[in-house]
Order: sequence, then structure tokens, then C-alpha cells
Amino acid sequence: MTNSFNSRYTPQRFPAGRLRSDRDWQNTKNTRRGRLDIAAEILCFCEQPKTKTSIMYNTNLNYTQLKRHMGMLTTQKLLTKKTNKYCTTEKGHEFLNLFIRLNNLIDNTNP
Repeated sequence: MTNSFNSRYTPQRFPAGRLRSDRDWQNTKNTRRGRLDIAAEILCFCEQPKTKTSIMYNTNLNYTQLKRHMGMLTTQKLLTKKTNKYCTTEKGHEFLNLFIRLNNLIDNTNP
């Protein structure tokens, strides 16, 4: 299975929406996202300040899952909360760069 995320996004530029937006639902229907994939989606979506509700809907998480992931991201200082809106920190941007580089490395070694 190819990760189409790598083909469209470079470490210098992140999308303003979902990382999986270019995949069709047939390919993602039976696959599960890992913690790092979900974290990257949240951080990518929060390039601009976003409310918890908009993050929940755009990353396709339920409230319990969202609380767990948001707690981890804010504790690790990858995400910051200002006036009920969340925004990716500089450390979060570094995480996204590394995440993309690692995915590119894996995709380049597997034909």
C-alpha cells in the first residue's frame, strides 16, 4: 500500500486540511490510522487556530479519541491552546517535518 501523503506534501509546505484527502474511501475504509498519523493530521489541520469541534470533525475522531490525542499533543508542547483555539507550535512543525521525511524514506525503500 502506498502512502499518497508523501507524494503531495513536502517538509516545507503542509496542507490546510486532512492528510488523507487525496485517498479514496475504498483504500482507507479497511485501514487504521496509527497514533502518529492522527497526531500529524491534527497538527497539520491546526496550522491556523482551530476549535476543538472543528478539529474533531476534520480529523474524523470521536470526542474521547480527540481528548486523548489533544492531551498528548499539548503535554508534549506540539500544540498550544489560546482562547479556546488550538494552534501548532514550532516543535509541532518540527514533528511534521520529521514525520514526512520518515514516510518518504519508507516509501522510497518499498517499491
